Amino acid sequence: MKIAVDLLSVSRFSRVAEHRRYRGLVFTEAELAQAGEPGTARHAERLAGRFCVKEAVCKLLGRGFGQGLRWRDIEVIADEWGAPAVTLHGGAERLADAVGLGDVAVSITHQVDLVVAVAAAVRKGTS
Repeated sequence: MKIAVDLLSVSRFSRVAEHRRYRGLVFTEAELAQAGEPGTARHAERLAGRFCVKEAVCKLLGRGFGQGLRWRDIEVIADEWGAPAVTLHGGAERLADAVGLGDVAVSITHQVDLVVAVAAAVRKGTS
């Protein structure tokens, strides 16, 4: 099993969350739709949580962005109850296959100005 964590300040990330071009580079259409309207109370917080998950998943894969994967290769969508779920595309999916990682499970927590994300995956063929 591999486990990775990331921590992020929402206020520090809010400049990215409010910049249309940066949002389009980092987040998929579905992620942006779930974050709500820019400038609303929880918009930056929701995007910061998804960004934090993307960073934690990169750590699981053993790579940084630009090293065989792009921001949008890791998609973080909430299920019907609000729990985050990760789907890997493109380079992220290829890297996960190459290192033998199975499904990725994630958790996000928010406290005041901080977001913490944990990502975990079991190597394929192990229990």
